[in-house]
Formats: sequence, C-alpha cells, structure tokens
Amino acid sequence: MVRHIDFFLDMHLRGRPAIVGYIILGALLISVVAFLAAGNRRAERILYFPREHGKGLVAEPRFLALHSGLEGNITELVNSVLLGPGRHDEARLFPRGATVRAVMLRGRTLYLDLTSRVLDTDPELPLNGPGAFDALGKSIRLNFPSVHEIVLYVDGQVPHFPEKKNI
Repeated sequence: MVRHIDFFLDMHLRGRPAIVGYIILGALLISVVAFLAAGNRRAERILYFPREHGKGLVAEPRFLALHSGLEGNITELVNSVLLGPGRHDEARLFPRGATVRAVMLRGRTLYLDLTSRVLDTDPELPLNGPGAFDALGKSIRLNFPSVHEIVLYVDGQVPHFPEKKNI
C-alpha cells in the first residue's frame, strides 16, 4: 500500500507537478463521498397495469424518486402510472398526454385532479373509465396505506360514468 502512495507522490504529468492529478483525484473522492452521504433517494413502488391481451392487472415494480412530502411522492407515482408500463406485455391505463393537475392530501383523503385526456377513448386501452381509475387507486392504496379515500377530479370536475346494468 505504501508503494502505491509513493507512486502518487512521485507522479508528474508531462513535466508538471502531480498537483493536477491530486486535484482530479480529490474531486473524484469528494463526489463519491457526496453521493454516499446523500443516498439514492429512491423507493420501490408497485404499479398496476392491465395485461396487453386478456383480463386482469399485472403488478410492475419500479424505483421512483423520493420527495420530501407525501403529496410529492403520490404525484411521482401517479405520473409514473400515466407514463405507462415499462414492459411490452402490459398496456397503458390512460391515453398518452394525460397529466396530473393537482394533488392534495387532507387527513386520510387524497384529492387528485387529472387533465381531461384521461377520459379520451383509445381502442388500444383494455380498460376505460372506472376500470382504469380503479387500477390507479389500487396502485395508490398499496404504496400509501395511509390514504383511505381517493376523490378524483378531471379538470376540476367530478367525472360521471354511466351505470353498468346487470344482464
């Protein structure tokens, strides 16, 4: 080990003192220490998406960035669901272009406002309307068990879906 340190002490770069090498080495050490001190700041979350062919939901684990507050973490999760699945055997829940307008958590109730793109019909989506919102709610409740109720808004309005009639 001492021989390696002596090598660095005797090192010159093209006739210049080894100070340049020491600066680069010091910057590398500082960045490694800063990375280790700050941590990864990601958490594994489970997102639900419909199967591409067939019925049912598929759980997809994904590492998402951690934020300082619960609302920020929920926003990150909902944005990831809106982005779509990472695997090819799963389908999207909502049409492309849907985004989060607002997230507010009061007590155990989550108020979630999405853009109207979530209501657009898309023949490639196996779930529409209430089924897609149920899958989104399942992802939220699994990852944030403190959320007991989800109040959904689309462009600031409560969406209304036609009732299914049993045949």
